[in-house]
Amino acid sequence: MTPTVSRRWIAVLAAVLGLAVIIACQLGPNRYRMEDRLAQRATDALVAAGRPEARVSFAGRDALVVAGSEEQAEQARAVVAGVSGVRTVGTRVDRPAPVPPSAGQLAAEQRAREDEERARKELAERQRASAVHHRLKDLPSLTFHTGGAQLTAESRETLREVADLLTENEGVTIRVEGHTDSRGPAATNLALSRDRAAAVKDALAGYGVAADRLTTAGYGEAHPAVPNDTTGHRAENRRVELNVTSPLG
Repeated sequence: MTPTVSRRWIAVLAAVLGLAVIIACQLGPNRYRMEDRLAQRATDALVAAGRPEARVSFAGRDALVVAGSEEQAEQARAVVAGVSGVRTVGTRVDRPAPVPPSAGQLAAEQRAREDEERARKELAERQRASAVHHRLKDLPSLTFHTGGAQLTAESRETLREVADLLTENEGVTIRVEGHTDSRGPAATNLALSRDRAAAVKDALAGYGVAADRLTTAGYGEAHPAVPNDTTGHRAENRRVELNVTSPLG
């Protein structure tokens, strides 16, 4: 190749490169301006459609929508696809990183768990106490030998059942209450009611019930169940009641 021809090819190559540079300088800003316009129109469309949380960017006329969930991304994609000048729309789900709970939140959750557990235990205690209360009321009445605080054999068997019931239901406590009819001196009746309540407590303790689960009270003739006007009513007033003192709710 002659020097003249070589110089011509160099000149042509230089012209082509120069033209490419000029075109690139013109197209670059134009492309950026086009992308900015599309991004603005797409953003405006997302806001108008109630999807302001979605983000959109462009590479030429191709859009990329970023949202926090698949549902949000699909809804935003449909909005951006309807913008004039947009060629394709891709999506990406960008879920936010979970925020670790604060010390205050952890403490509150712990308190809530403790409150729930305490409420569950209290409910169980009330239900257990209620069940014991009803079973006690179904047992035969306690009886004593006339004029004293000695339990009859039948009542000792009944108290054995009571002891078994309390053993099955730990935590339930009862109060033994003695009552008499109105015959005889009030002081004598009061002492007798207390002695009979104590006799029941002693019998239950002898069957293995812890003494701290039993309390006693004697009321004498002060709290009759029915008027002391007949033999049958007076017999009904001569009684020892077993009452649950655990919370019944």
